[in-house]
Amino acid sequence: MGEHVSALVGQSAVGELLGLAPMFVAVFAVMYFLTIRPERKKQSEHQTLLASLKKGDEVVLTSGIIGKIEKVEDRTLTIDVGDKMRLRVLKVSVSGTAARFLAPPVATDKVPVADKLLAAEKADAEKKAV
Repeated sequence: MGEHVSALVGQSAVGELLGLAPMFVAVFAVMYFLTIRPERKKQSEHQTLLASLKKGDEVVLTSGIIGKIEKVEDRTLTIDVGDKMRLRVLKVSVSGTAARFLAPPVATDKVPVADKLLAAEKADAEKKAV
């Protein structure tokens, strides 16, 4: 009889684990779509950027240095940072093009909700004062 009970306990534990399997799959799927996939996409875009670099492009390095590419090699770039000063840097240290980082902020006509509430309160206070 003891063997029969232990076999049932083993089967119930396996059944519980199989019941939890869909939850583990769902958690992995959420993690994949929230972290792994966006990171791979970002890496792919960076590799495309590095492959498209050419002489004359203005780039920003991860250190914040801005310069114009003078020479492109397999793994390195020679950039001119001004006053006839040239730096030889690794391609992977390029964050992006200068145009992307130096573009002026886009103006929007949207007013924050807090500002709208303050304006409404002022209008109510002025009506009460009159």
